[in-house]
This record gives sequence, structure tokens and C-alpha cells, in this order.
Amino acid sequence: MPTSLLDLPNELLDLIVQLAWVSDNSLGCPPPPHEDHVSGPRKAPCRSWSYGPSHVKYWKNQDLYASRLALRLVNRRIAHITTSRLDQLVTLPSSLKLDVVLSNETDLVPTWRFLSGIGRRIDDLTAAFRVVGTSPTLEGRRHRFRPGAGVPPPILWSFYYLLERFLEVGPLAEHRSPTPRPRGKRMPFTINRLNLDFVSSEEGTVAPPGLGVWNWIHGGNNEDDMVSSAWPSSDVASFLMRPEWLAEFISRYIRYLLRMGDSMGLHGAMMYEYVGSIRIYVDGNLLEEYRLDQRLKDLDPSGHIFVTRSDAFARWVEKASRVRLAAGLPVII
Repeated sequence: MPTSLLDLPNELLDLIVQLAWVSDNSLGCPPPPHEDHVSGPRKAPCRSWSYGPSHVKYWKNQDLYASRLALRLVNRRIAHITTSRLDQLVTLPSSLKLDVVLSNETDLVPTWRFLSGIGRRIDDLTAAFRVVGTSPTLEGRRHRFRPGAGVPPPILWSFYYLLERFLEVGPLAEHRSPTPRPRGKRMPFTINRLNLDFVSSEEGTVAPPGLGVWNWIHGGNNEDDMVSSAWPSSDVASFLMRPEWLAEFISRYIRYLLRMGDSMGLHGAMMYEYVGSIRIYVDGNLLEEYRLDQRLKDLDPSGHIFVTRSDAFARWVEKASRVRLAAGLPVII
């Protein structure tokens, strides 16, 4: 009978290492209040507008657990055998799963559930978004979800910054202080398939389907008076956002950024250069798919940021295609 872990057969050791490093964490994101989560420091420039960096909150103690090296140093002998087993796992497709809570319609709180074959080129990243809690005030809800004059709503920048920070530092390094650099500098991480699944809330009262998203945003006193009068303003304020509303909201502004219009060229460019495709789901059912290779090929500069600079547009398309090819992302020549 084996007397220590190292005496186990190689097959069992392989299984133990695989379970320890790449198994799915079913616990997911903890419920609110998220007092142990903080927004990371951000003095270096980023593409996201200011709302984003201050409203994506990561677990502040994760740096204690984020380093494989720290875990391996617990025992040098186990570290040696673990390293050798990990070397055998590097051929696995890189598949990551992330749980994200939209807390009180204000902050995004992400928690990693599954990490497999981590590298700079991510084959598949699935993020499940769930609404927990409602806005403290209807005025705050309106402020965060309504667009401004030619600009997206503030809450969108939290979702955008979540993607930007991942492309910048990868998983489990979100608290690393960003180094000052030009905003256009190449990101070190890429994602081939980005799946965004907006799932139903398990607690709280979800807004009834007959209410309408704009009535929900404005407190039930907008759009159709007959429909909105069916629910008092206090009830509307307590309703959770429906998952399909959030999915359609994010999908709409993905399309908006991908058009590269007005002042959004820098933001759309990040997705074209570092993401292969984006799929939007509601409770696991496909709502929309964006094949960015096809969109890049069909992108028309007319009426967009490049309209007066056709040469700049051609250079950027060439650059984006080159970056995608180098990262193994699909490209249509």
C-alpha cells in the first residue's frame, strides 16, 4: 500500500494533478455584499472610459492564490512531480469559464470557475453573467443604463473593461498594477471564441416580460402608459433586470462599437484585433453571433471614423489582419 502521495501510480498522479488544476469550481461567485472585492488600481491609460475600471471589482485576496509557483513551493518534491505533470497538460485546449455578477446594477464581480491549458492564446472563454440586487435608486438606474449624446451608457464600460483587463493581463492577475504605455500598444492575450451567457437570476423578483425594458429603466412611467400603470413605481424599482434585456443591451453596443463610428474606433479595434468571434446566449440559447473575421472583411469606412482617411483605414485593416494571423485567429483574405 502506498505510504505517500509520491508512491501512487503515475495514472493516479496524473488524475490528481488534472483535478487540482483544471476542474470546474462549482461554487461560482459569492453572494453580495461583496466587501472582499475591490476595483484594481488604474493610473495607466486604458481604452475604457473611467466608469469601467472603478466598477469591476476583483477579489482582493486572490493574489495569495493566483500564482502556481507559490502553490508548488509548499513541498519541493510535490512541486517537482506537479511541474512534470503540468508539462504534459499544456497540449490541452485553453478553455476558461468565468462567473460574473452584476451587483446592484452598479458593479461587475467576476470569479474564475475553470482554467485549463492557460496560455496567451485562449481557445474558448465562457463568461456567465447573472444579475444580483437592484439599483439603490431609480435615478441611478437611469444614469447607468441610458446612453449619452453619441456615447454608450456608463454601465457598458464595466463590461468593456472586464474584456480589456483580461486581454491586458490574462486570468488571475487582475490586481497587477498596469504599466504606463500607449493605449494602442498590442495586447498580450487573445481569445478565439468569446461566449457571453446571460443567465436567469436565482433569487429576487425578475421583471415581468410585459413590462418592457425602457419602462423598467424609467420606473414604469414611460412608453405605453397603459402598460406602465400596471406596476407601481416602487415595484418596478424592485424588479431584477431580465437576462434577455441585458443580453440584448450588450449585443446592441457590441454592434455599435464594431461599426467603428465617431469616437469609438479605438474601442472597436480592440475587439477586431484580439477576439476571433463573439457569441451571445440567454440561458444557454444562442441569441447572436459576431464573426469578427467576416465583419472585418466587410467593414465599410464610409460614414465612420476613417471616412476622410481611407489610407489610414487600409493600414489599420492590414494591421488587424496581421495581428489576428499571428494569434491564430480566423482571417478572411
